[in-house]
Amino acid sequence: MPRTLPALISRPLQAVVPPPADPRTQVVRQELTAGLPARIDLDAARGFVLAVPLGVARAVLAADPSAVVFSTAEPGDSTVFRDDGAAWPRLTLVVTGAIGTTVPVVAGVPVRLAGSTGPAAVEVTVEELVLTAGTLRSPGRFGSRLSLRWRDLALGADDGPPHPLGDPGVPVLLSQLWEEM
Repeated sequence: MPRTLPALISRPLQAVVPPPADPRTQVVRQELTAGLPARIDLDAARGFVLAVPLGVARAVLAADPSAVVFSTAEPGDSTVFRDDGAAWPRLTLVVTGAIGTTVPVVAGVPVRLAGSTGPAAVEVTVEELVLTAGTLRSPGRFGSRLSLRWRDLALGADDGPPHPLGDPGVPVLLSQLWEEM
């Protein structure tokens, strides 16, 4: 008769405690008063360029300057596909003047971007992006803003092994089970 693991199955799981916040993460908040494309400086060598490929600008020119064109705050229907013809902002990593990876802006999703050569250089998570028609047309205060978190991936953390997730008693129970066999 095969041995089962009743202790693992019948035990209630402990709540998963998220790992502590990474102290290397930096927050950038910027009002987009210079229009788009906009440069977001991270440090002396790296930055992002926020741009929106429009295709046809007639609708943007005719719109009210304070009309919101794109906002991460508006909840969307996850069953509906994204409109490929709509204005969709993109972040491009620039490292010492060289253009790196370009990704679409999706709120709350961490994305790793690489420079023109080599592995991923930074990880970015856009918290909020609000773009108005006036910002897409020209510089000015139209209420557009960007908030993001980023961290350097060049150096690893010096805080030991990753924090355990889940039930810390599982490895002990498995080792006891193996000893009994």
